[in-house]
Amino acid sequence: MADLGIPLWQLQVATAIGIIGVWIGWRGGMSKMVGFYDLPTATRLLLYGFFIGSVYQFLSATLVLDPIWAGDLLPIVPLLLLTLLLSLLTMFLLTREGVRRLNGQPTAGWTFGLGIGPMVVVLLIYRLITTEDGNFVTNGFTWQTIVFGLFLSGMIPWTMAIIGSWQGWNALIGHRFKPAFKAMLLHSMLLMVINIGLTYPIAFLVLPIFIIWGQKKADDVWLISGLSPRMKQEWNRLQRSGISTGVRSLAPEEE
Repeated sequence: MADLGIPLWQLQVATAIGIIGVWIGWRGGMSKMVGFYDLPTATRLLLYGFFIGSVYQFLSATLVLDPIWAGDLLPIVPLLLLTLLLSLLTMFLLTREGVRRLNGQPTAGWTFGLGIGPMVVVLLIYRLITTEDGNFVTNGFTWQTIVFGLFLSGMIPWTMAIIGSWQGWNALIGHRFKPAFKAMLLHSMLLMVINIGLTYPIAFLVLPIFIIWGQKKADDVWLISGLSPRMKQEWNRLQRSGISTGVRSLAPEEE
């Protein structure tokens, strides 16, 4: 049996804290879109995000974060290659026929990023719990670690959802490879913020600023960009009236 280094119940707590980020990020971006997006596709991409996120967090720890925390030089090549691979994979998934059919790239990108983020959070909480004498802001299974983990769960999945939605919006309007390289830089910067922030939490203050900007862009442009003209009219009417609805997105042939 593999030795986790901590009791199983502590790992379960760390996982539960990470999953809270899905609820936070969904409430932040998708709750206003109820009935206006392709729910099966969005849910499928969320599940893909969980799987890809488990691989991404392992590789990011092995190739980037652990070497830095061990005192090695910044592994710039593995960092860029890993984040580029994630960005290209995101663009690949968001340009599949099942996503393009209902112009669901922005919302699917949101949920895909929202699935990856919690897996990264679980890794970070695990590192905090298992590192008793490191330079992190908090160590061991303490209430400080739990509170800090909740903060990470609120910030990181939401940030990755915004990046994914932005990529989805670019895929919708026909831009693929250039946005993928820009997303690579965003993911690289996020890993560097995480690297610094676990020791100097003030570094994480950049994330709320990014989230505020990205959420406004997502609400005003990205998430609604896949709606048909008819659905956009309905969306605008409901936003003015403050009424929510359960109208689903329509396929082109249903217009």
